[in-house]
Amino acid sequence: MPNSATATHSSAPPQIPGTHVAPQDAEELRGVVADLLERESTRFPGAQPVSFAREHISELQRNEYFMCEKTDGIRCLLFLYFRDAGDAFEPVTLLIDRKNQYFDVTPPLRIPYHRDPADPNKFLFNTVLDGELVHDTVPGQPKPRLVFYVFDCLAIDGENITSKPFDKRLGRIKEWIFNPYERARQRGPIPEPFRMKEKQMYAAYHTQRLFQEVLPRLPHGNDGLIFTCKNTPYHFGTDRHILKWKPPHENTIDFKLRLGQFPTFDPEDGEEGMIEDYEAMPLPFSLLVQHNSNNYQHFADLAVTEEEWENLKALDQRLDGRIIECYRGDDGKWRYKKEDDGTTPRWRDDKKDANHISTVNSVLESIENPVTERDLLAASTSIKEAVYRLLAEEKESKKRKFSEFNGVQ
Repeated sequence: MPNSATATHSSAPPQIPGTHVAPQDAEELRGVVADLLERESTRFPGAQPVSFAREHISELQRNEYFMCEKTDGIRCLLFLYFRDAGDAFEPVTLLIDRKNQYFDVTPPLRIPYHRDPADPNKFLFNTVLDGELVHDTVPGQPKPRLVFYVFDCLAIDGENITSKPFDKRLGRIKEWIFNPYERARQRGPIPEPFRMKEKQMYAAYHTQRLFQEVLPRLPHGNDGLIFTCKNTPYHFGTDRHILKWKPPHENTIDFKLRLGQFPTFDPEDGEEGMIEDYEAMPLPFSLLVQHNSNNYQHFADLAVTEEEWENLKALDQRLDGRIIECYRGDDGKWRYKKEDDGTTPRWRDDKKDANHISTVNSVLESIENPVTERDLLAASTSIKEAVYRLLAEEKESKKRKFSEFNGVQ
């Protein structure tokens, strides 16, 4: 049997750091980002993966994919911007969550400008990075370290690079961001709101290495793998060439929770009528999914025990209308995923909406016919052989084009 080492705890920070940018200023910034990415829409531009299905094992043999661990944190875009300070431009660091909210984070990141990295007064601006904000556990330190793991880039130094293939975008991240950034850190401590790290990428057939070596040593929570096609551009919204694999027990759905009616009782104190008993469970606990914009429909009921209800009341928080992450138990009932404390629900307050019905159906397919760790390991040799053939064909194609260009027959 494969020895899965996938961590199941969450490493998401309790909240996104920084100051919430006022709505009017945020709308202006959304326009700046849209212009930078050459989009008419100011909606959140981040790409969204699709759930890994059995058919995708063949896809990994048709096209070359990169693979990385799926960090269990908060998905954000990092926007390196600036403000006019009169005699110079001052760096501004903004985090953009999936609700398209903007957070001004201080002290700002001061990434040396790649064209003149030795100049302490020149910094990288107009750059949008895609990544995951997490808490890393650091040996010997009592508190976790806040880290932003970068796994993609939409724009850099004012250039929209979403049309470039994934491997070229990764190369630009390395050369223009992390090389200058790491050299600056080596020269001495620098003020920064969090550490920034590259997400390590692997060939899609290195699953055994991921499961046996990489995942057990992660300093943060993990709930699967991400496969991204090497040759495709960055796609706003759902991207069929970004595949999200989760072990069966991590296949969850983000629902909108809707509380039912509280039972009523007669207070017998002379007042007229029945009153609601807010200590008792409001039944049912409805789980809603999105079908169209602002169109939510009932999908299932959430199973809640008396003990869980007591824990929910003890939170002293709003419950109705929040996004909650749930899994389907062996008995077919839906239950909420719990945080590391074993009681608190995994609220997805970082998300504006619950999962769309298309996503729900995709997750259900993964639950009914899961691709397991064993399946991925068993396919690794076939994937490797197919990738080697693709690389050989690509090399031969380049050689042929070079010969034709030089007039060689």
